Amino acid sequence: MPHTPARNAADPSAYSLDLEMSLVLPSSAPAPWSPAVHEAARLVGRSWQEDESKPIDLLTLALLLFARTHTGTRAPQDVPVAELRDALSGPADREPQIIDEIDRALTETGQGYAPGAGDAALWELFNAARNQYGSASGLADDIEPPRPGPSPMRAAVARLARLLAGYSDGARKEATAPLLEPGVLTVKANRFQIVSRNSVIALRCPYGDEAAAVCVDGPKAIMECVQGHTSASHRLDAGRVRMAVARVAGIRPSASGSHLVPELLIASTALARHSDSAEANAFLRTPTHPIVGRDDVLRKISRIIDRRD
Repeated sequence: MPHTPARNAADPSAYSLDLEMSLVLPSSAPAPWSPAVHEAARLVGRSWQEDESKPIDLLTLALLLFARTHTGTRAPQDVPVAELRDALSGPADREPQIIDEIDRALTETGQGYAPGAGDAALWELFNAARNQYGSASGLADDIEPPRPGPSPMRAAVARLARLLAGYSDGARKEATAPLLEPGVLTVKANRFQIVSRNSVIALRCPYGDEAAAVCVDGPKAIMECVQGHTSASHRLDAGRVRMAVARVAGIRPSASGSHLVPELLIASTALARHSDSAEANAFLRTPTHPIVGRDDVLRKISRIIDRRD
C-alpha cells in the first residue's frame, strides 16, 4: 500500500537545530545541563545548517559551558566569548585540553564514569564525543591492537574556534535558539518497521517478539516488545524515531509526550536521518504511472477494486 504522510507532518528541514538539542537533553541530566545546551545552541545557531558535523559541535560547546558553570556561580550566557575562545585554543594535532576539565565536572555532578554502575546520561554523550577508537577496524586483535585516532571532539573544537574567532558581543546578544525542556517521547504502534532502500523489517526484541512501544530519552531509543521485554537495538536510532513520529503525527521532531499511531516506519541508519523512509523504499514509495495525465482513471479503477474486496 502506498505510504500517505500526515497532512500536517513537520517539515524536517525547519527543525534540525531543536531536533539535535532534544537528542542531547536526557531527562536524567542535572539541572545545569539544560541552560548549557541552550546557550550552546544560541552560539552555534547562526551558522546552523544540515551537516553531520553540527551535532558534535553543539555537544562540545555545551559540555564546555557546563564545565564552567555547573557550580552555579554564573550562568552559561555570562561566560565571555573570549574565555571560550581561549579554552578552545590549542594544537590542532592533539586532543583538546578541555577534555580533562569536562571529565572533572561530570564526576563532580555525579555524571562521571562509575565502574559497575550504569553509565550516566552525560557520560555517554561525552564518551562518544571524545572516543578515539570509534573508527577502528573490527578486525583488529591483540597482535595488532587498534591505534587511537582523532576524536570527534578534536575536529569540533577546531570548527568552534573558527566560529567564535569573529563572534562579537553584539551578535551574541541578538542570537536566538529554540527553548526546549528535557522530555521523553513515547510512541505506541501496532507495527514498527525499520525501512531501508530495499527492505522493510519488523522491529523485534532479542527474543524475537515484535515491538509494541518505543521510548526516546535524549540520545537513547529503547523498545518494549509485546511480552514486556525492554531492550536497545543497533537498528534503532533516536533521531530517526523522532523524525518518523513527526511525519506520521504532524508534530515537531523535538516534541515529547505519548503518541499512538497505527504504524511507524523508521528510517534505517543507512538512510539519512531526515529521509522520508517510505518514499526512499523501493516497495513503499508512491508509484509513478506510465499513463501520463490519466491518474483520475487509475484512481477510479482502484476504488472499484477496493469495493470488490
